[in-house]
Amino acid sequence: MKSILLALFWAWLGLSTSLFAQSDSPPNIVLILVDDAGLMDFGAFGGEAQTPHIDSLARAGTMFTNLHASPVCAPSRAMLMTGANSHQAGVANLPEMLPKEYQDREGYEGVLTDSVQTIATRLKERGYRTYTTGKWHLGHEDRNLPPQRGFDRSFILAGSGSDNYSNQGYLPFKPTTKWFADGQPAELPEDFYSSAFFVDEMIRFHEDAPNPTQPFFSYIAFQAVHAPVQAPVELVRKYEDIYQRGWDELRNERYEKAKTMGIVPPDTPLNPVGEEFRKWEELSEEEQRVAAMDMAVMAGMLEAMDENVGRYVDYLEEKGWAENTVFIVTSDNGPDGGDYSGIMGWAKRNEFQRELVEGGKYYGFIGPEFATAIAAPFSSFKYYTGEGGLRVPLVISGPGIPTRRTDGEFCFMTDLAPTIFDLAGASPSAKAGYVPLAGKSMLPHIEDPSQPIRQPDEGVGLEAAACSAYFLGDYKILRNNPPFGDYQWQMYNLKLDPAESNDISAEFPLIFQTLLSRYEAFAREAGVQEMPKGYSAQKEVGKKSVRAVLNPFK
Repeated sequence: MKSILLALFWAWLGLSTSLFAQSDSPPNIVLILVDDAGLMDFGAFGGEAQTPHIDSLARAGTMFTNLHASPVCAPSRAMLMTGANSHQAGVANLPEMLPKEYQDREGYEGVLTDSVQTIATRLKERGYRTYTTGKWHLGHEDRNLPPQRGFDRSFILAGSGSDNYSNQGYLPFKPTTKWFADGQPAELPEDFYSSAFFVDEMIRFHEDAPNPTQPFFSYIAFQAVHAPVQAPVELVRKYEDIYQRGWDELRNERYEKAKTMGIVPPDTPLNPVGEEFRKWEELSEEEQRVAAMDMAVMAGMLEAMDENVGRYVDYLEEKGWAENTVFIVTSDNGPDGGDYSGIMGWAKRNEFQRELVEGGKYYGFIGPEFATAIAAPFSSFKYYTGEGGLRVPLVISGPGIPTRRTDGEFCFMTDLAPTIFDLAGASPSAKAGYVPLAGKSMLPHIEDPSQPIRQPDEGVGLEAAACSAYFLGDYKILRNNPPFGDYQWQMYNLKLDPAESNDISAEFPLIFQTLLSRYEAFAREAGVQEMPKGYSAQKEVGKKSVRAVLNPFK
């Protein structure tokens, strides 16, 4: 109810961002990052999970349906936190996916460099209190932990993922996880569940603040819905029947919703499905039950996260701070289509299980078939530069933000930092040595939708884990590594074919060559390193997992 009242209040405030100019106090900024949520996973975007609190923020603000991230998490987080290209920020790829000989190459260190400034550092300079909880994944050495990157208070998971009930790791070569509180190694409480704990800690930071009248920047980076997907049993039970129909029906349902909601044009084709994928009807009843259960757990995990988002919003309302707070909700990449079945032996030996029971530690993962279904109508998923791997939800809500608007303007993860700077009345620091921001502020477009975020000749390049893309106007080129890519460049007109079903590179060779030349210039400037022949990000993770199982003490 309180979230609904807040939505009505923001609607009453109207649409003009001139309110910021009239206010003596800059707005608080709350940035919420979801892990591996596809564009349509929130209820407001057409998903099956019940996410009423995020939906309320969406109704009270603007939903963006054309935000693009990196296909993998750490580069997205680097771009989000700095507004710089991920290579120049030092996080070109995930350390977990890098061959050993690339680990020390410039831009591939896997930690933020000193040549970039975080949102927190700049807002702290402007008098903000700065807090973060959740998954950090931008370095675990002292100089790269949140206290050295502008945050006053923090409680973070340093690495890429973890069990949601303990500090146990989720991969054989990551058997335990590292947690830090205000830069010091920390232990987790016995009743730990990630989504609830991150909000508990954020509220505690507010309660401990010596001067609560200062504006604040809160960054909550949830583990939901990164593998292993895990959720309270009572929430999972609500979704058990929904996914028993299989991934083909779900894919069709998301496709139809996308057209009905105007996310894609009504004549958009359905996203392609690889021949190598399993057929639902060829699975045994037990295999179908387990696959459907994984999806039910994922939906329950989204709902559990949303409940805690609502708890935080309610807290801010009770304190009287919500009225001057801008909420930003997004995801780091599309749905995770990784196949974790090869490590289930290791998982079971380490107390994980594939049966959902009260008090048990479920190890859930949705796999490539369901990931393709929930990415519909877009192609591919996390790890790849098809639209399904890159296009993620974005909600911006708060005083002065247009209400009940859906916006399809192309935007990129690097755009959020300059947008936050504008909202806070700040600008990037002019300190010598910082690389220039790659992103563009979205605020002029939010104020006046006729103003584009980028001019037609301004392109955007992207590379991570040997998967590449370049966007220019309505066109996009991309190439992907195996197992679901072949290193070959393709081109699509995203306005006419957002599902990327018809490669037009041969039909329009001049446009294709223009985009390819633009990408090559981007790659030179960013310092993109070509991966070795035959490289596959998923295979690299698999090799490291096998080595860890065979030699766990090395």
